[in-house]
Amino acid sequence: MAAPGMARAKGINHSVMVGAAYSLALIGILIFGGRLQWGGLSMTVEVTNLAGLLAPVVFTAAVVERAVEILISPWRDAGANALQNSAAAATAAGNTALAQGESAKLDHYKAATQKYAFCLSLVLSLLVSISGVRALGPFVKEATMGTVRADQKTFFLTLDVALTTLLLAGGADAMHSIVNAVTTFFDASTKKSSGS
Repeated sequence: MAAPGMARAKGINHSVMVGAAYSLALIGILIFGGRLQWGGLSMTVEVTNLAGLLAPVVFTAAVVERAVEILISPWRDAGANALQNSAAAATAAGNTALAQGESAKLDHYKAATQKYAFCLSLVLSLLVSISGVRALGPFVKEATMGTVRADQKTFFLTLDVALTTLLLAGGADAMHSIVNAVTTFFDASTKKSSGS
């Protein structure tokens, strides 16, 4: 159980982070309203084209996920196996305290491995996204991109790279859940409109 001071410190950090996020959003709104005044982008999302447009992103997410596994496994698996074997040996010997200690070390080791994997996934995803695999770009009409201001186009491309990076770093399962959610929404909307 965490000490009361630790719980309070985590709450403060959370509040500061939420406050900072709201402040950044407000600053963005003020800058947009006062200076940028960009027009909207025309996007087309059709259920029949959705799978084809997102397939490269889903495939890339799976490739990045597998690459991370290949790079992390040789580096971290031996340590995890040693800790797991040590915990199992302590349990078999009836040494509960040692088994719990080794299990806690294993949990800490696995958590550190997940952090390393996420960082590696984020870097690989950013490189892939910069190279041209994008999630939002395929849905924007080309004619629209030719008519917007250069700074808006640059901002959109930067945002597309950032969002695609996060989607790719989330892995193939995250991408599948997004595709399923959107497809389910469109199917339900189509059924509702054809039923009325």
